[in-house]
Amino acid sequence: MINLKFSKNIRYLAKGISLIVIFFCWSNICFGQNIAVPENIQAALLTKVLKYNPQIPQDNKIKILVVYNNNTVLDKDEFIKGLGSSMVVKAITPKDLERNISEFNVVYFMEGINGFSKICRINKVLSVTATTRFVEEGEISLGFGIENNKPKILVNLTSLDMEGQSFSSDILRIGKIFK
Repeated sequence: MINLKFSKNIRYLAKGISLIVIFFCWSNICFGQNIAVPENIQAALLTKVLKYNPQIPQDNKIKILVVYNNNTVLDKDEFIKGLGSSMVVKAITPKDLERNISEFNVVYFMEGINGFSKICRINKVLSVTATTRFVEEGEISLGFGIENNKPKILVNLTSLDMEGQSFSSDILRIGKIFK
């Protein structure tokens, strides 16, 4: 004899298991990506980290360019608000970078903006980014990532050297170093 209820139960069980598998796969695809450090936290960390760079004069307010595009306008505002009054800030689009860079100590590139590291290196200006991958790949010198659910300072020594910049061993000891 064939138990028809048994085959129906197996079918429901198979559907249930496949839904669970699809859910877990979908959640890993959507939520397993790198989480960027919020702009206001990056700004607060940057103001502290820059004190450990001997090439940046500490007697006056540090001058920082914030490079943004149409996709990062709101993020730019959050970042600038996070800096408070601790720095002289000018927000520009990428096309204005070459014309303005010589007057500034630091260039901060909003998420996804890249391809301008050569300008920072020529002008010996520290490059900072919201995109951790650019620090890992050596395009940008300084960035902030997440490690163990906490913000982590990321430093690329090769890029830092090409920009004529350095940080004290205190920062290098607590940061994640790339070469």
